[in-house]
Amino acid sequence: MERKIYQQRPQRPIDYLKDSMNKIILIKVKRNRLFKGKLLSFDDHLNLYLEGASQIFEYQDEDGSIREEHEELGSIVIRGDNVIFVSLTNTD
Repeated sequence: MERKIYQQRPQRPIDYLKDSMNKIILIKVKRNRLFKGKLLSFDDHLNLYLEGASQIFEYQDEDGSIREEHEELGSIVIRGDNVIFVSLTNTD
């Protein structure tokens, strides 16, 4: 029987967020709103500071296809108590 040895402790969610610094992330907040931008910093309350941020709007066109539009916002802060989820990516 092969025995696995783990030398590092398992990563916590905050560690994944730290690994996503200066990378593009997707954030869903209350009222079903989506934001995308480069994560520059965050704090213990999950307040997120994004650069090059945009809000993503999804809608259905006349043909029934789902379309996406982006509203460019620049640098923004998203208050942590509004965050529902954060999707971490590996894209720079």
